[in-house]
Amino acid sequence: LWDWLYLVYVLGVVLLLGRYLFSYFCLRRALRAGIPASAQIKARIQAVADQYHLPTCRAVMMEGAGSAFLCGVISPILVLPAGTQTDDKVLLHELLHLKYRDVIWGLVICLLRCVHWCNPLLWYCANQSGNDLESLCDQRVLERLEGEDRREYGRILLSMANEKYARAPGTS
Repeated sequence: LWDWLYLVYVLGVVLLLGRYLFSYFCLRRALRAGIPASAQIKARIQAVADQYHLPTCRAVMMEGAGSAFLCGVISPILVLPAGTQTDDKVLLHELLHLKYRDVIWGLVICLLRCVHWCNPLLWYCANQSGNDLESLCDQRVLERLEGEDRREYGRILLSMANEKYARAPGTS
Protein backbone atom coordinates (compact mmCIF):
# COMPACT_ATOMS: atom_id res chain seq x y z
CA LEU A 1 0.00 0.00 0.00
CA TRP A 2 2.76 2.44 0.94
CA ASP A 3 4.59 1.76 -2.30
CA TRP A 4 1.46 2.57 -4.28
CA LEU A 5 0.80 5.72 -2.29
CA TYR A 6 4.39 6.82 -2.84
CA LEU A 7 4.01 6.14 -6.57
CA VAL A 8 0.82 8.26 -6.68
CA TYR A 9 2.61 11.04 -4.80
CA VAL A 10 5.61 11.04 -7.16
CA LEU A 11 3.31 10.88 -10.19
CA GLY A 12 1.43 13.93 -8.85
CA VAL A 13 4.70 15.86 -8.40
CA VAL A 14 5.87 14.99 -11.91
CA LEU A 15 2.52 15.80 -13.54
CA LEU A 16 2.13 19.15 -11.77
CA LEU A 17 5.74 20.13 -12.47
CA GLY A 18 5.25 19.12 -16.10
CA ARG A 19 2.08 21.22 -16.34
CA TYR A 20 3.86 24.29 -14.93
CA LEU A 21 6.88 23.81 -17.20
CA PHE A 22 4.66 23.37 -20.25
CA SER A 23 2.70 26.55 -19.50
CA TYR A 24 5.94 28.50 -18.92
CA PHE A 25 7.54 27.32 -22.17
CA CYS A 26 4.33 28.06 -24.10
CA LEU A 27 4.40 31.59 -22.68
CA ARG A 28 8.07 32.03 -23.60
CA ARG A 29 7.33 30.79 -27.13
CA ALA A 30 4.49 33.30 -27.40
CA LEU A 31 6.83 36.05 -26.18
CA ARG A 32 9.29 35.26 -28.98
CA ALA A 33 6.50 36.22 -31.37
CA GLY A 34 5.95 39.48 -29.47
CA ILE A 35 6.86 42.79 -31.04
CA PRO A 36 9.98 44.43 -29.57
CA ALA A 37 9.10 47.65 -27.78
CA SER A 38 9.47 50.81 -29.82
CA ALA A 39 12.19 53.35 -29.11
CA GLN A 40 9.58 55.64 -27.54
CA ILE A 41 8.41 52.94 -25.10
CA LYS A 42 12.01 51.97 -24.29
CA ALA A 43 12.71 55.63 -23.54
CA ARG A 44 9.71 55.79 -21.16
CA ILE A 45 10.85 52.62 -19.39
CA GLN A 46 14.38 54.00 -19.09
CA ALA A 47 13.06 57.33 -17.79
CA VAL A 48 11.07 55.57 -15.05
CA ALA A 49 14.08 53.38 -14.19
CA ASP A 50 16.40 56.40 -14.03
CA GLN A 51 13.97 58.44 -11.93
CA TYR A 52 13.72 55.71 -9.27
CA HIS A 53 17.20 54.14 -9.71
CA LEU A 54 15.88 50.78 -10.91
CA PRO A 55 17.27 48.18 -13.32
CA THR A 56 15.71 47.62 -16.73
CA CYS A 57 15.31 44.64 -19.00
CA ARG A 58 14.17 43.83 -22.53
CA ALA A 59 10.56 44.81 -23.29
CA VAL A 60 8.10 43.36 -25.79
CA MET A 61 4.55 44.17 -26.82
CA MET A 62 2.19 41.20 -26.86
CA GLU A 63 -1.31 40.89 -28.26
CA GLY A 64 -3.76 39.52 -25.73
CA ALA A 65 -1.78 40.52 -22.63
CA GLY A 66 -4.31 41.89 -20.17
CA SER A 67 -1.73 43.79 -18.18
CA ALA A 68 2.01 44.38 -17.98
CA PHE A 69 4.02 41.62 -16.34
CA LEU A 70 7.56 40.42 -15.91
CA CYS A 71 8.57 36.99 -17.23
CA GLY A 72 11.73 35.04 -16.57
CA VAL A 73 14.53 34.83 -14.06
CA ILE A 74 17.74 34.52 -16.08
CA SER A 75 16.79 36.85 -18.93
CA PRO A 76 13.68 38.69 -17.74
CA ILE A 77 11.31 40.27 -20.23
CA LEU A 78 8.90 43.09 -19.48
CA VAL A 79 5.70 42.25 -21.34
CA LEU A 80 3.37 45.13 -22.21
CA PRO A 81 -0.09 44.82 -23.75
CA ALA A 82 -0.03 45.74 -27.43
CA GLY A 83 -2.27 48.55 -28.58
CA THR A 84 -2.61 50.28 -25.20
CA GLN A 85 -0.60 52.91 -23.36
CA THR A 86 0.91 51.50 -20.17
CA ASP A 87 0.98 53.99 -17.30
CA ASP A 88 4.37 54.92 -15.83
CA LYS A 89 3.18 53.78 -12.42
CA VAL A 90 2.54 50.29 -13.80
CA LEU A 91 6.03 50.33 -15.32
CA LEU A 92 7.38 51.32 -11.90
CA HIS A 93 5.52 48.39 -10.34
CA GLU A 94 7.04 45.90 -12.79
CA LEU A 95 10.54 47.37 -12.48
CA LEU A 96 10.26 46.98 -8.70
CA HIS A 97 9.40 43.30 -9.23
CA LEU A 98 12.61 43.11 -11.28
CA LYS A 99 14.73 44.87 -8.65
CA TYR A 100 13.53 42.70 -5.77
CA ARG A 101 13.56 39.48 -7.82
CA ASP A 102 9.97 38.61 -7.04
CA VAL A 103 9.87 36.14 -9.93
CA ILE A 104 12.33 33.91 -8.04
CA TRP A 105 9.98 33.85 -5.04
CA GLY A 106 7.17 32.91 -7.40
CA LEU A 107 9.23 29.97 -8.63
CA VAL A 108 9.97 28.85 -5.07
CA ILE A 109 6.24 28.94 -4.32
CA CYS A 110 5.59 26.97 -7.52
CA LEU A 111 8.12 24.29 -6.54
CA LEU A 112 6.58 24.02 -3.08
CA ARG A 113 3.17 23.53 -4.71
CA CYS A 114 4.59 20.72 -6.81
CA VAL A 115 6.28 18.95 -3.90
CA HIS A 116 3.27 19.39 -1.59
CA TRP A 117 0.55 19.05 -4.24
CA CYS A 118 -1.67 17.04 -1.91
CA ASN A 119 -1.59 19.57 0.96
CA PRO A 120 -4.49 22.06 0.73
CA LEU A 121 -3.01 24.19 3.53
CA LEU A 122 0.14 24.75 1.48
CA TRP A 123 -1.95 25.70 -1.58
CA TYR A 124 -3.78 28.26 0.53
CA CYS A 125 -0.48 29.60 1.93
CA ALA A 126 1.01 29.71 -1.58
CA ASN A 127 -1.93 31.80 -2.82
CA GLN A 128 -1.58 34.13 0.16
CA SER A 129 2.19 34.43 -0.43
CA GLY A 130 1.60 35.41 -4.06
CA ASN A 131 -0.91 38.02 -2.97
CA ASP A 132 1.53 39.28 -0.34
CA LEU A 133 4.27 39.67 -2.98
CA GLU A 134 1.94 41.82 -5.06
CA SER A 135 0.81 43.85 -2.03
CA LEU A 136 4.41 44.45 -1.00
CA CYS A 137 5.25 45.65 -4.50
CA ASP A 138 2.21 47.96 -4.43
CA GLN A 139 3.42 49.32 -1.09
CA ARG A 140 6.86 49.96 -2.57
CA VAL A 141 5.27 51.87 -5.44
CA LEU A 142 3.18 53.98 -3.05
CA GLU A 143 6.29 54.79 -0.99
CA ARG A 144 7.87 56.32 -4.10
CA LEU A 145 4.82 58.27 -5.29
CA GLU A 146 3.37 61.46 -3.88
CA GLY A 147 0.09 63.36 -3.96
CA GLU A 148 -2.14 62.83 -6.96
CA ASP A 149 0.12 60.09 -8.35
CA ARG A 150 -0.73 57.96 -5.30
CA ARG A 151 -4.45 58.45 -5.88
CA GLU A 152 -4.07 57.64 -9.56
CA TYR A 153 -2.18 54.44 -8.71
CA GLY A 154 -5.01 53.53 -6.34
CA ARG A 155 -7.47 54.00 -9.20
CA ILE A 156 -5.36 51.74 -11.39
CA LEU A 157 -5.39 49.05 -8.69
CA LEU A 158 -9.14 49.37 -8.23
CA SER A 159 -9.72 49.11 -11.98
CA MET A 160 -7.82 45.82 -11.94
CA ALA A 161 -9.61 44.47 -8.87
CA ASN A 162 -12.47 43.06 -10.91
CA GLU A 163 -10.11 41.27 -13.30
CA LYS A 164 -8.63 37.87 -12.56
CA TYR A 165 -5.04 37.56 -13.69
CA ALA A 166 -3.65 34.04 -13.50
CA ARG A 167 -0.10 33.77 -12.26
CA ALA A 168 2.05 31.66 -14.50
CA PRO A 169 5.24 30.20 -13.05
CA GLY A 170 8.18 32.49 -13.66
CA THR A 171 6.07 35.64 -13.96
CA SER A 172 4.97 38.48 -11.75
